[in-house]
Amino acid sequence: MPIAALIVILFFFSGPARALENAPAESRDFRDESVYFVMTDRFVDGDKANNDLYGDEYKPGNLRYYQGGDFKGLIENLDHIKDMGFTAVWITPPVMQPPGRYVNRAGTYDAAGYHGYWAWDLSKIDPHLESKGASYADLIAAVHAKGMKIIQDVVANHGHGGDVAPSVKWYGEKCRVSGLGGTFDYDDDKQDWFHHSGPVVADLLDFNEDNPETVKWLVEIYKGWQNLGVDAFRIDTVVWMKPEFWKTFTAELHKNRKDFFMFGEVWTNDDFDLLAGYTRLAPGGPMNSAMSVLDMPGSSMGGWGRFEAVFKGGDYNRVDEVLKNDSKYKDATYLVTFLDNPDKPRFNGAAGEGSSAAAEQYFDALNFYFTARGIPCVYYGTEVRMAGGNDPDNRRYLGPDGIRASKTDPVYLHLKKLNALRSAIPALRKGVQTRLYGSKDQYVFKREYKGESVFVFLNKGRTAAEVAVRGIPPGDYADLYGGGTFAVKGKGRFSVKIPSHGLLALRIKPHK
Repeated sequence: MPIAALIVILFFFSGPARALENAPAESRDFRDESVYFVMTDRFVDGDKANNDLYGDEYKPGNLRYYQGGDFKGLIENLDHIKDMGFTAVWITPPVMQPPGRYVNRAGTYDAAGYHGYWAWDLSKIDPHLESKGASYADLIAAVHAKGMKIIQDVVANHGHGGDVAPSVKWYGEKCRVSGLGGTFDYDDDKQDWFHHSGPVVADLLDFNEDNPETVKWLVEIYKGWQNLGVDAFRIDTVVWMKPEFWKTFTAELHKNRKDFFMFGEVWTNDDFDLLAGYTRLAPGGPMNSAMSVLDMPGSSMGGWGRFEAVFKGGDYNRVDEVLKNDSKYKDATYLVTFLDNPDKPRFNGAAGEGSSAAAEQYFDALNFYFTARGIPCVYYGTEVRMAGGNDPDNRRYLGPDGIRASKTDPVYLHLKKLNALRSAIPALRKGVQTRLYGSKDQYVFKREYKGESVFVFLNKGRTAAEVAVRGIPPGDYADLYGGGTFAVKGKGRFSVKIPSHGLLALRIKPHK
């Protein structure tokens, strides 16, 4: 299909009124956001009529299949997210998935594309997600009406799987991926749309980023989602495509929308040069050039994230093994930080995978993520300490019962307090971070932004702890978290008691 024809296909809008209704939320520095990450199919089932459209892909209780979550359920529960203080909602890829159950030829794997990462048509929405009055456009408008932003998870690397058993309903259409009205066939690839050799992710159909027409096709698809009103992209499987592709892709999308934030997944917990390189693909600020990245090393994913051990009894000084690399990034304050995600056991593991977590350990970890540099992201279900082992156990259904239960959960209540703290203090959102003190259970740092300094004292110990630090200018300080006041005299050490599993955020009181 000629690329010139692609841009005239108006597949996103029903008319100018819809485009206006979905106008992006007010542009601002994305460091002002905190993110709630939803696996849409696992949030809330708002419309049961769209659950089992093909007759074999919806199996309640079998987490490899659709569980019914949809846009209607998300729209009806946006207040749950907003009430916790989150300002941005990240959803899993909403694009159309294969039409029914998937089984590989060996019969060793069967599942459905509930998660959104197996694109069948990249320019259409999966019908399991939409219903009357709850289209993707409606969801975007509803999110914006709440004063929040929406982040779309995007996959430019691949389509769905090609290793398909003959028993699968769509076997006759296997290895075909569509978008913008065109269909491309891996088994009859006259247009050179796919890679046919080299490393690929599982059996997923790998797009050929060396073909300029494929690159243009992907760019036009994602410009369309931008134009619909999406506020930011999270980019999947970044390392599986060449840096040259990402230079072109991000440059074109930044050209299409000013102040459009993008952050990528680079799967490593120790190669900081690799991670940081993607933030430096182009000159300019992080909102309008290249991409930021997820702080994978600084996560607490079960058995993999380097901070998990810190918050489950380890030495706080070990966070410095990650933070000492911050200068390598274009700007580490734009990193997206997170406790856990759908790829490894949850912070509160289960089924013999990962390890369990007490409420106090959640407090300790979240205290750090919401005060340290970066944009904090919380995976759905954290507010009820949802347990989960490896995929798919880490993708359990939340539903109305989970939302109701959260309202009295200490972690839900703690998230509200932390979001309120962070939203009130620009230095906690954007400030440069400087370490002042570290011990096994206590950690102290300064965040500084435009002449404002906030001093953060953290204690993950079981008892209150007295710490003494240097480097805090004399003056009267208010604790913006707990409400106390403190006087710092002279240029010597300042000694303060930090509550168990607690934090202090001290800022000098303005002179009257």
